[in-house]
Amino acid sequence: MADLHETFTEFNRIIALSSTKKNELRTSRNSIRKDIETYFDKNRDKHTVKFKGQGSFAMNTTILPISGEYDVDDGVYIFGKEEDKPTPNTAHNWIFKAVENRTNQETIDKNTCVRVQYAKSYHVDLPIYYKTTDTDNENFFDSEDIPELAHKTKGWIESDPYAFKKWFDEKAKDKNQLKRIVRYLKAWTDNKSHLNLPSGMVFTILAVNNYVSKDRDDESFLETLQGIQKSIDDTRHIWAKYECYRPTVDTLENLLDKYSSETRKKDFLDALNSLITSGKQAVEVKSKKDACAKWQKHIGDRFPCSSINEKDEDVAKAFASPDLLRYDNKSA
Repeated sequence: MADLHETFTEFNRIIALSSTKKNELRTSRNSIRKDIETYFDKNRDKHTVKFKGQGSFAMNTTILPISGEYDVDDGVYIFGKEEDKPTPNTAHNWIFKAVENRTNQETIDKNTCVRVQYAKSYHVDLPIYYKTTDTDNENFFDSEDIPELAHKTKGWIESDPYAFKKWFDEKAKDKNQLKRIVRYLKAWTDNKSHLNLPSGMVFTILAVNNYVSKDRDDESFLETLQGIQKSIDDTRHIWAKYECYRPTVDTLENLLDKYSSETRKKDFLDALNSLITSGKQAVEVKSKKDACAKWQKHIGDRFPCSSINEKDEDVAKAFASPDLLRYDNKSA
């Protein structure tokens, strides 16, 4: 059987954030934080502000997208009394004014966040939350005062992305392989962007819930994919349910509802099945190059097949027995 563990870990190095890029993103994020703190010091007597990183950058599962543009999410938490609570639009205006001149690119006020654009290489999204209590502990969170997200069209919505980060950090503690599996899933969805596959949050939850630890990343990835399929693909598995619930607020929200139209669901589950079929073939063939081609057509050209050094005589030995057939690269 072809062992592609090293190829997968090399792929992880290709798509993961480098230390240099992490430092650059942190520097930009901290500059934005300073802008917002200065604005509140000068303009808001009844409110204070703090920050919490969220999303894949905070969880260390960010990948370099094919487009080349990174996305960083940094939660802005406004603290004040209930009677001094602004409208979501007002809260957006405060943050927009604070950061609008941070770069020479256009700052965008979206429904769920304010976006600061840094040329074409990355952007920082600033979702805005309101809390009426500010604890002295490091996390400034308590169990009763759930943050509310400022949504410009839906109003204030209970949302706690930092709780999701804490949940993931606990599940992924001492499990670097799990973080790599999440990155591989994100790389697959990025390569299949035309299918509008589920979000990174969905695949993060599905990966945690179905993670299979193995010595080899290719086997772990395949068996985790099979676990995901068995849990959600109700077209192929009788006990499956097409569901993915948040582990934190809102725990009643099935995140797969957004991907449940007949066409979108079929595209997703068929793509998942095709990836699994190729993965099964990849771990069974003898040639590493053949195995790599199986994965590459799903995960993308960045999957480093060209780095595989395989001698023809080694492959010939693997197929010395007449009843062993070599897969071609066109199946699955």
